[in-house]
Amino acid sequence: MRGVPQLSLFSADARPARLGDLAGLLCGPGRITRFGDGLTARISVDVTDAARAAAVRSAAAPFGITFDPGARGCAGRELRTAYRRDLAGLALAWTDARRAKSVPAAFQLDGAGLRLWAVTGGRPDGRGGFVLPLDPAAPQTHGPLIAAATRLGLPPARITLPPCPTCRTPTTDGRDVPGAGVDTPHRIDLTAPPDEPVPDSAVPDSALPDDALPDNTATTCVTHHLVLPDRPECPASGPALRISGTRRMQRLVELVGPPPDGVDAAEWPWHWGRSRA
Repeated sequence: MRGVPQLSLFSADARPARLGDLAGLLCGPGRITRFGDGLTARISVDVTDAARAAAVRSAAAPFGITFDPGARGCAGRELRTAYRRDLAGLALAWTDARRAKSVPAAFQLDGAGLRLWAVTGGRPDGRGGFVLPLDPAAPQTHGPLIAAATRLGLPPARITLPPCPTCRTPTTDGRDVPGAGVDTPHRIDLTAPPDEPVPDSAVPDSALPDDALPDNTATTCVTHHLVLPDRPECPASGPALRISGTRRMQRLVELVGPPPDGVDAAEWPWHWGRSRA
């Protein structure tokens, strides 16, 4: 008789939701800002579609926290809270003396936080793996987040994602540079260095040369990016962590659970042993 699979102690549904789970929004490019003397704080994060926005709001709703739409930028629509006293503790933990974003020394990543990280910016890499974006404005957070993912059983490869093909415009000397804005779904190519654990921040980022991209490596990503004409940067580019390999992907799927309502299953962690449904 086969045993019944047990829920991991670190999976997203293993315990009741708590306010600290919102730290998952800060693992990627999300921002937390302390106001004045630091007694109140606000979280802001960019989301690429309405389903992901709904998932963020749903995660915050049990604590009476609402996310209102802000400006529309190259990475999608900003969601932000009001300045609130109940976010001051999270802000104090996730900022240093200069109020720059920093990972708490005792930070323990788990499924609930990882799920929100995946919601706000995660996407498949087109090769059976999954990419979690890092904050390009806070490189000091990259090493601690690598260590946190490794402790969770997800040793990642740190990569630098190139601009997607749609955003590359050939120059007169043959180089590719980010081009004019687009607002339609398109295909993006991702690849990465060999899947070796990165134990600390001493290992430099690995760039992804264009000639290393395999011809058959592509994924149709409907929501990863929206570039406006006045913001020519491609949000598909930048630092990220890549989770890959059968065991790691099984672990990732176990931790984050099924996709939130409305989020395309094709853009959520998945492995060959489990249906996308």
